[in-house]
Amino acid sequence: MIDIRRATPGDAAALLALQLRLDEESSFMLLQPGERAPSPSPSPSPSFVLLGMADEGVAAGYVEVEVLPYARARRTGYVVMGVRAAYAGQGLGRRLLDRAAQEARTAGMARLELTVMTHNQRALGLYLSCGYQVEGLRRSALDVDGRRVDEYYMGLLLEV
Repeated sequence: MIDIRRATPGDAAALLALQLRLDEESSFMLLQPGERAPSPSPSPSPSFVLLGMADEGVAAGYVEVEVLPYARARRTGYVVMGVRAAYAGQGLGRRLLDRAAQEARTAGMARLELTVMTHNQRALGLYLSCGYQVEGLRRSALDVDGRRVDEYYMGLLLEV
């Protein structure tokens, strides 16, 4: 059983270890190995991080919702998420996204958005099944393993 809860300052080391592991194990994350800062920066309110913690105390996945600190942008959260390969396909991603939407609604947000590499079919399917819609294409948005990669820009309107 994996417990999903808001990350606390005491989770900083576990979150950083998870993010570093994901950077190594997945080319679908934005950061390459070695690019992540050695210490996590605190999230400004109303931004938040949710952690999926496995029974053995291992961080299995996370979703981060970043909100710009400007009045006109406070109703939109930008989503970044990752699930360790060992925990993929077990519903953790869906649970993290559902809980993130719930937390965002509670915080008064009206929209969540994210980007996903167009060839990441598993993540794209998950986002579509959770109600996100493709709103645009970011051509040659990233360089991954020496090649240019397109991204879909996706959004979810939150019913309040």
